[in-house]
Amino acid sequence: MLKAYSFDVDSNLYFTDTTIFLDRLWKNGRSKIEVSQQEYEQFIKDKEHYRHVNGDIEESMINFKIPWSYEKAVFDAISKGNLWPSFSKQIEAKRTGSPTQKNTARGNSVEELKNTDRKIIYNVLTESQRKDLIDSMKERLWIYRNNNDDFFIETYLNNNMYSPCSNLAFLTSIHKTLSDSMSDRKNASFERFVLHSKWVFHWYYWSDFLRTRKIRIGFSDDTTKNIEWLHHFIHTKDTGLMRKYPEVLFRLYDTSEATSKPKKFIYTNTNDQE
Repeated sequence: MLKAYSFDVDSNLYFTDTTIFLDRLWKNGRSKIEVSQQEYEQFIKDKEHYRHVNGDIEESMINFKIPWSYEKAVFDAISKGNLWPSFSKQIEAKRTGSPTQKNTARGNSVEELKNTDRKIIYNVLTESQRKDLIDSMKERLWIYRNNNDDFFIETYLNNNMYSPCSNLAFLTSIHKTLSDSMSDRKNASFERFVLHSKWVFHWYYWSDFLRTRKIRIGFSDDTTKNIEWLHHFIHTKDTGLMRKYPEVLFRLYDTSEATSKPKKFIYTNTNDQE
């Protein structure tokens, strides 16, 4: 089975310490407060006492756009062991050289996301895991005598997709804007990754090999609303992704309940078994 993986980042791969700003509403005015991501999920439901700064979610999420904040947040989480719940799947994807996507609401640059991934490969993967990645890429590329490990790692990174869905340059590339809902942005980003993954596997194996094979693409996110919207985007009659791309088997994983097993949704219009 050919596999590709799309991951939300915060509270899905890592529990990061990045904070969020809110307006605390009082009878005689408002004050700006800084809250954790967990507090935000609770406070934002209380419309009587809290709102986004000046009513603008982009102002509230400014800490998710500061240059180098992504790399710091990720490595702080790794150093503290704040890994949940899809981190092991990310390692599996790297070991097998499978295409991956970081489909995140953050606004950092594409290059920062990619550079952070590179540092994870060199500084977080074990020597054995890194060797598995390199050996997997040699097999995918049909190149066995080249001992330039950096070449295979860079090729793997170039076959991934880095999708910061609050970054203006990236949004322009998928024909979306900050005025679109985050779910709409992530849906468009995910479909772009589907096309990207098909291209990568075609580059690896060519048409004859792929003609009788399916590609399984999964996406995990801790925000139930994003999962629900992508569910409809995949499953909508006649126009859904599973009908546009019948050669792809889609999997969604709702990781919003951190203390339980992720809820899994399977989409396929074939009888193929995993």
